[in-house]
Amino acid sequence: MQTPLSRRTVLKAGAATAVASAGLTARAAVELKLTHPADLVHPVHLEAEKMVKKVFDRTAGAVKITIFPNNALGSPVETAQQTRLGAIDMILMNPANIESISKSVGVINIPYQFDNYEHAYRTLDTTGRDWLTQQLATAGFTWVANFEWGFRALSNSRKPVNVPDDVRGMKIRVPPELAIKSAFEALGANTQTVAFQEVYLALANKTVDGQDNPIGTTFAAKFFEVQSHIALTRHIYACIMLAANPRAWTGKLDGAQRRIITEEAVIAGAAARKGVREREEEFLAQMQKAGVAITRPDVAPFRAKMGPAYDVLRKSLGDDTWNAWTKMVAAART
Repeated sequence: MQTPLSRRTVLKAGAATAVASAGLTARAAVELKLTHPADLVHPVHLEAEKMVKKVFDRTAGAVKITIFPNNALGSPVETAQQTRLGAIDMILMNPANIESISKSVGVINIPYQFDNYEHAYRTLDTTGRDWLTQQLATAGFTWVANFEWGFRALSNSRKPVNVPDDVRGMKIRVPPELAIKSAFEALGANTQTVAFQEVYLALANKTVDGQDNPIGTTFAAKFFEVQSHIALTRHIYACIMLAANPRAWTGKLDGAQRRIITEEAVIAGAAARKGVREREEEFLAQMQKAGVAITRPDVAPFRAKMGPAYDVLRKSLGDDTWNAWTKMVAAART
């Protein structure tokens, strides 16, 4: 007959066998913090939740990741710096959030460089992947997988946008990102940097005429309540990348755990991309029902106006970075 102690020993041995059979090394449970700026209904957050659960299950509870969504630990720029320093273990971030650390990753936001979603995916996942991984490593991050915000669209309270001249003279709120500022100034807009949490009020008070964001963000932040027009200008593809602090990645996790997280992150990232694209039309329909007029302009004339923006960005990035990256983008196109 087994004693209570011997039964606990058998259970412990069984758990160790289960961990071993999964190809994992028996070690103390690891708790990681993951932060991101998405709200609770965004595909990025929903798929991150699924990823966390699968990682917990596949590691037999040895890796527990706690998500802090919706900028709960600080602004995107602040949390990127915290992740780089190790106060946060993992982050889903827009590469533009680390422009002050690494200008080179800003290439992802060059206006009108991607023809469509598939072209962006081929560049980020294939032709540009190794180069981007190295740029992030140099900046102090370990790249894990690509998620998505989607193509940015322009909303405003003045008039429909169908051609580049419709943007001229508009007061457009922009985030502190050189690529977005340069793109709108190339179109003749007057740009004004406003913190994200202050954008709704700035739009409502007509401090600015419009703003740009992926459709999912414009919907979630309810900017459409104080805007009468949305144009699918698709001027910049907004990527969000899952990255880790290198010391947490290699110091807290063993090889098998890193492999499991990477596998589940790639699956979650692909699902988030699919969710963003599917929900974009759903959100547009809801905003149109609320009275917002939607236009779908031909992007070619807008792209043709980007010369001044490209000059600014090329100077900022440097010729070597610009030339190397544009070759990767071209390779993904063919």
